[in-house]
Amino acid sequence: MLIGLFKGLIVGIVVSIPVGPLGLLCIPRTLAKGRRAGLAVGLGGSASDTLYSALALFALSFINGFIDAHEGWVLLAGGLIISITGIKLLISRHQAGNPDRITANAMSSVRHAEGFLNGFLISVTNPGTLVCMLWLFTFLDMDTSGSSVMLAEWAGTALGSATSWFLITWGISSFRERITIGQLHTLTRICGAAILLIGMASAVKSLL
Repeated sequence: MLIGLFKGLIVGIVVSIPVGPLGLLCIPRTLAKGRRAGLAVGLGGSASDTLYSALALFALSFINGFIDAHEGWVLLAGGLIISITGIKLLISRHQAGNPDRITANAMSSVRHAEGFLNGFLISVTNPGTLVCMLWLFTFLDMDTSGSSVMLAEWAGTALGSATSWFLITWGISSFRERITIGQLHTLTRICGAAILLIGMASAVKSLL
Protein backbone atom coordinates (compact mmCIF):
# COMPACT_ATOMS: atom_id res chain seq x y z
CA MET A 1 0.00 0.00 0.00
CA LEU A 2 2.86 2.37 0.78
CA ILE A 3 4.33 1.77 -2.67
CA GLY A 4 0.92 2.49 -4.21
CA LEU A 5 0.64 5.67 -2.16
CA PHE A 6 4.12 6.77 -3.27
CA LYS A 7 3.34 6.07 -6.93
CA GLY A 8 0.11 8.03 -6.57
CA LEU A 9 2.07 10.96 -5.14
CA ILE A 10 4.32 10.94 -8.20
CA VAL A 11 1.30 10.96 -10.53
CA GLY A 12 -0.33 13.81 -8.60
CA ILE A 13 2.84 15.90 -8.73
CA VAL A 14 3.42 15.32 -12.45
CA VAL A 15 -0.15 16.11 -13.55
CA SER A 16 -0.13 19.34 -11.51
CA ILE A 17 2.92 20.82 -13.23
CA PRO A 18 1.75 24.43 -13.74
CA VAL A 19 1.53 24.55 -17.53
CA GLY A 20 -1.41 25.00 -19.82
CA PRO A 21 -4.65 26.92 -19.21
CA LEU A 22 -4.82 26.10 -15.49
CA GLY A 23 -1.32 27.41 -14.87
CA LEU A 24 -2.04 30.54 -16.91
CA LEU A 25 -4.99 31.21 -14.60
CA CYS A 26 -3.45 30.14 -11.28
CA ILE A 27 -0.04 31.83 -11.53
CA PRO A 28 -1.21 35.33 -12.54
CA ARG A 29 -4.01 35.20 -9.97
CA THR A 30 -1.49 34.31 -7.27
CA LEU A 31 0.72 37.18 -8.35
CA ALA A 32 -2.15 39.64 -8.47
CA LYS A 33 -4.38 38.61 -5.56
CA GLY A 34 -2.27 36.48 -3.26
CA ARG A 35 -1.74 32.86 -2.35
CA ARG A 36 -5.30 32.03 -1.28
CA ALA A 37 -6.79 33.20 -4.57
CA GLY A 38 -4.28 31.18 -6.58
CA LEU A 39 -4.60 28.17 -4.29
CA ALA A 40 -8.38 28.14 -4.79
CA VAL A 41 -7.83 27.77 -8.53
CA GLY A 42 -5.15 25.12 -8.04
CA LEU A 43 -7.32 23.09 -5.68
CA GLY A 44 -10.09 23.18 -8.27
CA GLY A 45 -7.67 21.57 -10.69
CA SER A 46 -6.67 19.12 -7.95
CA ALA A 47 -10.32 18.10 -7.50
CA SER A 48 -10.48 17.39 -11.23
CA ASP A 49 -7.26 15.35 -11.02
CA THR A 50 -8.77 13.35 -8.16
CA LEU A 51 -11.84 12.59 -10.25
CA TYR A 52 -9.82 11.63 -13.31
CA SER A 53 -7.47 9.44 -11.26
CA ALA A 54 -10.45 7.44 -10.01
CA LEU A 55 -11.72 7.05 -13.58
CA ALA A 56 -8.27 6.11 -14.84
CA LEU A 57 -7.73 3.47 -12.15
CA PHE A 58 -11.21 2.08 -12.75
CA ALA A 59 -10.61 1.91 -16.51
CA LEU A 60 -7.16 0.42 -16.03
CA SER A 61 -8.57 -2.41 -13.94
CA PHE A 62 -10.75 -3.43 -16.91
CA ILE A 63 -8.26 -2.96 -19.74
CA ASN A 64 -5.24 -4.20 -17.81
CA GLY A 65 -4.95 -7.29 -20.03
CA PHE A 66 -4.97 -5.21 -23.20
CA ILE A 67 -2.34 -2.83 -21.81
CA ASP A 68 -0.12 -5.70 -20.67
CA ALA A 69 -0.30 -7.18 -24.16
CA HIS A 70 0.49 -3.86 -25.86
CA GLU A 71 2.50 -2.11 -23.13
CA GLY A 72 5.34 -1.20 -25.49
CA TRP A 73 3.04 0.58 -27.93
CA VAL A 74 1.15 2.35 -25.11
CA LEU A 75 4.40 3.64 -23.59
CA LEU A 76 5.77 4.65 -27.00
CA ALA A 77 2.61 6.52 -28.02
CA GLY A 78 2.27 8.18 -24.64
CA GLY A 79 5.95 9.07 -24.57
CA LEU A 80 5.76 10.70 -28.00
CA ILE A 81 2.68 12.71 -27.03
CA ILE A 82 4.31 13.87 -23.79
CA SER A 83 7.54 14.70 -25.64
CA ILE A 84 5.65 16.84 -28.16
CA THR A 85 4.01 18.69 -25.27
CA GLY A 86 7.42 19.33 -23.74
CA ILE A 87 8.84 20.60 -27.04
CA LYS A 88 5.90 22.97 -27.46
CA LEU A 89 6.54 24.40 -24.00
CA LEU A 90 10.25 24.77 -24.72
CA ILE A 91 9.62 26.85 -27.85
CA SER A 92 6.44 28.49 -26.56
CA ARG A 93 6.11 32.24 -26.65
CA HIS A 94 2.42 32.35 -25.70
CA GLN A 95 1.31 35.41 -23.74
CA ALA A 96 4.79 36.96 -23.91
CA GLY A 97 3.45 40.03 -25.61
CA ASN A 98 0.30 40.33 -23.52
CA PRO A 99 1.30 40.36 -19.81
CA ASP A 100 -1.16 43.18 -19.14
CA ARG A 101 -4.08 41.06 -20.34
CA ILE A 102 -3.07 38.20 -18.06
CA THR A 103 -2.87 40.52 -15.08
CA ALA A 104 -6.18 42.14 -15.94
CA ASN A 105 -7.88 38.75 -16.03
CA ALA A 106 -6.31 37.78 -12.72
CA MET A 107 -7.41 41.08 -11.13
CA SER A 108 -11.10 40.55 -11.96
CA SER A 109 -13.39 40.38 -8.92
CA VAL A 110 -13.88 36.72 -8.04
CA ARG A 111 -14.39 34.87 -4.80
CA HIS A 112 -12.36 31.85 -3.82
CA ALA A 113 -15.30 29.51 -4.41
CA GLU A 114 -15.62 30.84 -7.94
CA GLY A 115 -11.88 30.47 -8.40
CA PHE A 116 -12.13 26.83 -7.28
CA LEU A 117 -14.96 26.24 -9.76
CA ASN A 118 -13.02 27.94 -12.55
CA GLY A 119 -9.99 25.75 -11.86
CA PHE A 120 -12.11 22.61 -11.78
CA LEU A 121 -13.91 23.40 -15.02
CA ILE A 122 -10.72 24.32 -16.86
CA SER A 123 -9.10 21.05 -15.80
CA VAL A 124 -12.06 18.69 -16.06
CA THR A 125 -12.86 19.81 -19.62
CA ASN A 126 -9.38 18.79 -20.73
CA PRO A 127 -9.59 15.09 -21.72
CA GLY A 128 -5.82 15.05 -22.08
CA THR A 129 -5.62 14.80 -18.29
CA LEU A 130 -7.28 11.37 -18.34
CA VAL A 131 -5.04 10.19 -21.18
CA CYS A 132 -1.98 11.47 -19.29
CA MET A 133 -3.02 9.63 -16.14
CA LEU A 134 -3.60 6.36 -18.00
CA TRP A 135 -0.14 6.69 -19.49
CA LEU A 136 1.44 7.51 -16.12
CA PHE A 137 -0.30 4.60 -14.42
CA THR A 138 1.03 2.31 -17.16
CA PHE A 139 4.51 3.82 -16.98
CA LEU A 140 4.64 3.33 -13.19
CA ASP A 141 3.14 -0.18 -13.35
CA MET A 142 0.23 0.66 -11.08
CA ASP A 143 -1.31 -2.33 -9.29
CA THR A 144 -5.07 -2.61 -9.89
CA SER A 145 -5.49 -6.11 -8.51
CA GLY A 146 -6.77 -5.06 -5.07
CA SER A 147 -9.18 -2.39 -3.90
CA SER A 148 -6.99 -1.37 -0.93
CA VAL A 149 -3.97 -0.77 -3.16
CA MET A 150 -6.06 1.15 -5.69
CA LEU A 151 -7.45 3.28 -2.87
CA ALA A 152 -3.91 4.08 -1.71
CA GLU A 153 -2.90 5.00 -5.27
CA TRP A 154 -5.95 7.21 -5.64
CA ALA A 155 -5.36 8.90 -2.28
CA GLY A 156 -1.71 9.46 -3.21
CA THR A 157 -2.68 11.13 -6.47
CA ALA A 158 -5.10 13.46 -4.71
CA LEU A 159 -2.56 14.29 -2.00
CA GLY A 160 0.26 14.83 -4.48
CA SER A 161 -1.80 17.16 -6.66
CA ALA A 162 -3.11 19.25 -3.75
CA THR A 163 0.34 19.47 -2.12
CA SER A 164 1.90 20.57 -5.40
CA TRP A 165 -0.53 23.45 -5.87
CA PHE A 166 -0.06 24.47 -2.25
CA LEU A 167 3.72 24.63 -2.67
CA ILE A 168 3.50 26.29 -6.09
CA THR A 169 1.22 29.08 -4.91
CA TRP A 170 3.17 29.49 -1.67
CA GLY A 171 6.43 29.84 -3.58
CA ILE A 172 5.01 32.30 -6.10
CA SER A 173 3.32 34.44 -3.45
CA SER A 174 6.50 34.50 -1.34
CA PHE A 175 8.54 35.90 -4.21
CA ARG A 176 5.85 37.66 -6.23
CA GLU A 177 7.48 41.06 -5.79
CA ARG A 178 10.58 39.73 -7.54
CA ILE A 179 9.00 37.55 -10.24
CA THR A 180 8.80 38.94 -13.77
CA ILE A 181 6.95 37.71 -16.84
CA GLY A 182 10.29 36.69 -18.34
CA GLN A 183 11.06 34.53 -15.32
CA LEU A 184 7.65 32.88 -15.63
CA HIS A 185 8.49 31.96 -19.22
CA THR A 186 11.83 30.55 -18.05
CA LEU A 187 9.93 28.42 -15.53
CA THR A 188 7.62 27.24 -18.33
CA ARG A 189 10.60 26.17 -20.40
CA ILE A 190 12.12 24.31 -17.44
CA CYS A 191 8.84 22.46 -17.01
CA GLY A 192 8.84 21.75 -20.74
CA ALA A 193 12.33 20.26 -20.54
CA ALA A 194 11.27 18.08 -17.61
CA ILE A 195 8.18 16.87 -19.49
CA LEU A 196 10.29 16.15 -22.58
CA LEU A 197 12.69 14.02 -20.51
CA ILE A 198 9.78 12.06 -19.03
CA GLY A 199 8.35 11.45 -22.50
CA MET A 200 11.74 10.32 -23.81
CA ALA A 201 12.13 7.97 -20.82
CA SER A 202 8.77 6.42 -21.65
CA ALA A 203 9.75 5.95 -25.30
CA VAL A 204 13.05 4.35 -24.30
CA LYS A 205 11.25 2.05 -21.84
CA SER A 206 8.91 0.93 -24.63
CA LEU A 207 11.91 -0.15 -26.72
CA LEU A 208 13.31 -2.16 -23.83
